[in-house]
Amino acid sequence: MLAEQSSIENPPPLARQETVQVVSRLLKQAPPGEFNEAFSDLRLLVDNDSMMSEEVPSFYAIHNKDHFIPVKTEGCEVLLTRHNELEENRFLDPQNQVSFKYDHLERKPTDFQAHPEEDMKGEQWRRELHEALKAYVGNHYSKGLCSVFVKDTAVRKMFVACIESHRHRPSAFWNGLWKSEWTFALAPASTSTEVTGTITVQAHYFEDGNIHLTVTQDVEETLLVTDEVQTARDFVKLVEKAEDKVQSGLMEEYSKMKDTYLKSFRRQLPITHTHVDWDKIVTAKIVEARSIQ
Repeated sequence: MLAEQSSIENPPPLARQETVQVVSRLLKQAPPGEFNEAFSDLRLLVDNDSMMSEEVPSFYAIHNKDHFIPVKTEGCEVLLTRHNELEENRFLDPQNQVSFKYDHLERKPTDFQAHPEEDMKGEQWRRELHEALKAYVGNHYSKGLCSVFVKDTAVRKMFVACIESHRHRPSAFWNGLWKSEWTFALAPASTSTEVTGTITVQAHYFEDGNIHLTVTQDVEETLLVTDEVQTARDFVKLVEKAEDKVQSGLMEEYSKMKDTYLKSFRRQLPITHTHVDWDKIVTAKIVEARSIQ
């Protein structure tokens, strides 16, 4: 019985691979712009510097690709995703037709090389989609970036469009991220195709509290396929409609929360409807205590 109780109070330590998996899952939940802080806290909890030092490059790589980290340099502007990773730590910028190595720890691209696209037909579709989506992002996001990728298979071309916009304001105690990913396929005789998308919104407010918001909305819509230009326009209209719906839903929900849940969190005013002057009360108590003495 005593041995059983001891094992419950002091469970055996996790194996290395299990620890890595747990840390990786926790880091995926790190708020936008706060990966370093989350990693530092977990490093103290795990108490295994050797393992954490060895695994940190892979942790950063997963985070950067999951969050669509933007890369902006002269002659290169693209999002880091699993869709444009050519090999480990080497990525493609299809719009500028270059590839580069990326240091996830330093967040720095190096070793740029020309990477021309051989499939000109697929590239023509991709460029029309990119230009239309870029115009939409420029009109709807103050600091947004998009990338469109094409993958050729034996019978069809797969297109993946990604959007990312973030605002990191730790000095004002908040960080936020909006990202979305859209996928559809085109076969030679396609007249329509199914578009699947995922919109993700994350926010963290941490002034005198700790409030997390994570919203994920899946989308499925049918897209008519005509020529490159018109299909790109229709695709962007589909994206705009879906993202507007998510934003409107968030604003409506926030309006409800403001008058219900958030209101109940606040300290209610006393019957006098004025704030309590605690300093004045404390001073009065001190004066009263001295007069008694």
